[in-house]
Amino acid sequence: MSQYSASIITHSFWFTEFSQYLELRDQGIDDADIRSMSIDDNYFQQQSTARALDMVRVVKQRVDTLDVDYFDLFPSLDLENQKIVNLLASLHLNRLFDEFMYEVYRNELLLGDAKLHSYEIEAFFSQKQVENEKIASWKEETIRRMAGTFKTFLREADLLENQGDYDLVKRPLLDVRLEMLLHTKGEDRQLAALVGR
Repeated sequence: MSQYSASIITHSFWFTEFSQYLELRDQGIDDADIRSMSIDDNYFQQQSTARALDMVRVVKQRVDTLDVDYFDLFPSLDLENQKIVNLLASLHLNRLFDEFMYEVYRNELLLGDAKLHSYEIEAFFSQKQVENEKIASWKEETIRRMAGTFKTFLREADLLENQGDYDLVKRPLLDVRLEMLLHTKGEDRQLAALVGR
């Protein structure tokens, strides 16, 4: 797994762009041409060339964490499970987010509370700051933005629902084919995080 990074705070969930990228790849368009379409034609309708460059780079990185089995399955999944695939690709790229899913989101499902409060997120980051020098060196603003990004991604993946004082933790209805694929690919930790095992 990669080193800890806070780069995710500049990213969006980009589910629509992720889906479009996979569709373009399915049509036989290669990564270089997709990048050109993003920059030259603003295919993904980003606000600026810099944002288009960042988005296409990150979405390509997400896509690159998956293989042909995911690509083949993706179009036949319902919207909820397609969002899960995008989330999984994001987890592959961010170790801290992956740990958050396993240590915090999974625990909410296991304990049955299903209410994620800000203090629980703060406790997670505090513990990580104790365990890791790099995270300990991050500014409080970085930690706050990381927490906000994690919640935003999970809300956009329909795994959290904002209730004001807390977020309601929602257990996804995983497509059995996606569940089997995760198991086959050795992603049992991510599967456990999603279903609360």
